[in-house]
Amino acid sequence: MEWVVIVFALAVQASQRPAPMPVLPLTQLDERVPAGDFDNRTFTLTFAQPVPVKDLLLLLVRGTSLSIVPDPAVGGTFIGELKNVTVRQALGLILRPLGLDYALDGGVIRVSRREPETRIFDLNYIATEREGHSTVGGDGGGPRTAASVTASTRTDVFEELAGGVRTLLTERAAFNVDRKAGLLQVTDFPERLDRVAAYLDIVQDRVHRQVQIDARVIEVEPTDAKASGIDWASLAVKMSGAATADVPVATRQTMNGLRVTDVEKLLGLLREQGTVTIVANPRLLTLNNEPSIVRTATMSFSVVPQISGDSIVTLSLTPIVSSPIVIESDMLARVADGETLVVSGFTRDRETREKKAVGISGGWFGRGTVVTHRRVELVILLTAKIVASVAAQ
Repeated sequence: MEWVVIVFALAVQASQRPAPMPVLPLTQLDERVPAGDFDNRTFTLTFAQPVPVKDLLLLLVRGTSLSIVPDPAVGGTFIGELKNVTVRQALGLILRPLGLDYALDGGVIRVSRREPETRIFDLNYIATEREGHSTVGGDGGGPRTAASVTASTRTDVFEELAGGVRTLLTERAAFNVDRKAGLLQVTDFPERLDRVAAYLDIVQDRVHRQVQIDARVIEVEPTDAKASGIDWASLAVKMSGAATADVPVATRQTMNGLRVTDVEKLLGLLREQGTVTIVANPRLLTLNNEPSIVRTATMSFSVVPQISGDSIVTLSLTPIVSSPIVIESDMLARVADGETLVVSGFTRDRETREKKAVGISGGWFGRGTVVTHRRVELVILLTAKIVASVAAQ
């Protein structure tokens, strides 16, 4: 067996014991060790032939104030070169691949087989599986036609957490998720448990993000009965402060997915084009990636927000108009914190009935019902405001 020791000029022969290492001045660095030998001395060791780990451990503390006590079950050999390492670094490099670990007790280093530890983590989530659906189907009349849209969102945080934790553990690990108590028990090596803790912190930060969505469903009945709908291009130019004349008439068409920051100004510009009626104005508070549903007499929609770390909210929106025929849409849009998403392009006929005096044959007059049909446009306004999570507060 041939050992080569550099820096301290130690030559180890098969029939000789290694010469003592020179003693260096002691410096207090670690409160757990009475001298600085554990972190303050560096050395280089080269072993071209296998050396028993127990012999190597004795060599590491030779000439220092440290003591080392290997467990009787410690075995294995080491081949390699360690350059300019401390005792702490050498122990980490040598022991970990062999399934060994060390502990400090004053100036004594105890080496033993690595044993798993058990930690219990809090899981502050509701112990239910949530599933959201939005489905509308209808018959448009005349020749039989049907249309339907289905949006589905399934959420089981505990199941997803279990899958994520499983990828961070060793084959010897064991873990259990207690949904009712909201606890995760994991048994594995300390460095793996640290990974689990970091993962759970990140998940909690993201899952507990909240967004407040102020939703407005409005109807706009154009003043011009011949208008096909709202002139969104002209409105967008006015929102930006530019002159309307800068936009050619030929390019003024309906826009879908407009983003604005001043809702009141938008409503004022819509009133310039027609009569504005607020159909519904709910306020939704929902967690990250959780669905919310709004239903009115003429429209229903589901919205699922995804909140990123840079204060951008991605909205998955499924609006459905069911009168007089089914009109459906599905879209994804990104808005900044506090911005309002404007979704348009949904039109319907509004029927009004009024009692009026009408002429009757023979010169008689009477009262009859006059039915009027006006074309109105439905608009959805969604203002997303990120709410600080409990953890951030």
